[in-house]
Amino acid sequence: MSFVREGESAFNLNILIGCGVDGYDDWKDWKPFAPRPMGNRPVWIGYDANGSSGNGDSGAVSVVVPPAVPGGRFRTVETRRVQGLEFEEQARVIEEFTCRYNVEHIGIDATGGHGDAVYQIVKRFFPAAIPYTFTLSSKRSLVLKMLQIMRAGRWEYDRAERELVAAFNAVRKVKTPAALSLTKRTERGGSATATLRGQTMLAVINEPIGGEGENERFTVMEF
Repeated sequence: MSFVREGESAFNLNILIGCGVDGYDDWKDWKPFAPRPMGNRPVWIGYDANGSSGNGDSGAVSVVVPPAVPGGRFRTVETRRVQGLEFEEQARVIEEFTCRYNVEHIGIDATGGHGDAVYQIVKRFFPAAIPYTFTLSSKRSLVLKMLQIMRAGRWEYDRAERELVAAFNAVRKVKTPAALSLTKRTERGGSATATLRGQTMLAVINEPIGGEGENERFTVMEF
């Protein structure tokens, strides 16, 4: 597993590593092998659909436990890759998660691929699901939100999820040609870890930037 050199990544490696915890010891309410790993505790799910050919990026599901109180910590308690499944099968994977968790929010990247088709099925059994259609600007907002909660010490993941560290570390800082702003770039082609990162951010963004001390949640379809 390789990492981006210090100063080139948008996500500081030391901060990323510092967000890791021993879930078995630190999360007393987490029972990963139980039929209901978090009991009735609400969770948020992020999902990025993939094509059915099995080529390119994997799709991924990320299960995030939101803060119990405003300004509290997010916990990524489970991730799963999805590769080479038709869109209806991908929707069934999400439905399985709704049977195991008390799901409060599902965010689906509907920008391209099979995302919208997956969403059309998911909304039948989870009407509150939100399809996100991203622009370059809104993708930056995802990164900025994640950076914000990391700096504040508000995100945790089990150290066994080592690919999450590589996924976030792979986001590089890139100046625009006009050097007027800083953008974030990652090489998605063939990167299975990219979706793990994206879906964690899709779940976390349900608490919008600036909504840390409130009960505000996203309700828009595009941002």
